[in-house]
Amino acid sequence: MKQMKLLAIDTSTDYLSIAILDGEGTIERVHRKAERSHSSLLIPTIDRLLKKARLKLKDIDGFCISIGPGSFTGLRIGVVTLKGLAYALKKRIVAVPTLDVIAHNIKNFNGIICPVLDAKKGKVYACLYRSGDEGIKRISKYLLLPVSELSEKLKGIKEKIVLLGDAVGGDWHPRAEILGRIGLEYFKKRKFTAPEDLEPLYLYSRECDVTGR
Repeated sequence: MKQMKLLAIDTSTDYLSIAILDGEGTIERVHRKAERSHSSLLIPTIDRLLKKARLKLKDIDGFCISIGPGSFTGLRIGVVTLKGLAYALKKRIVAVPTLDVIAHNIKNFNGIICPVLDAKKGKVYACLYRSGDEGIKRISKYLLLPVSELSEKLKGIKEKIVLLGDAVGGDWHPRAEILGRIGLEYFKKRKFTAPEDLEPLYLYSRECDVTGR
């Protein structure tokens, strides 16, 4: 049986991360510092990866993108590019929040994972996940809140907590191969996003209550 081939891209940070995957694993990938060059690097890097994989764009069965929160400019570049490819090739898209991807950087941990990204002006983007034998599950909304408020919320948690992200350090950058693995699961569950509905994930302060704890 033919394996589905997925192109996953992340442009939500100062890195550019792209991977081609199928059901057996990662075929090709690149994860590199991009600074503010996503617009000039994205399409040429996709082309190089396809050539290394001996594939053409028409061989890709679907697309996966991380939708933020993150760099406004980077996210817009990724979203606009993927919309164009999906429309042109009539292929499906799945969209994954960036904080979900970052949380999956952590392996073999039992406790709470909290990715934390700098949102400027003394605020951070964050989310809480419970990691254990059944995998990683999100247990809060996606948050935008002051650092002090996040600290207070975390003080009330009795389980072990690991923090990662540009606001706290660690190996935090979202990686396209992890994004792609989540994306393949989305495809199995048919959690598609129509190209016309694809937008970056923006957060506002009114959405900052924690639920599902």
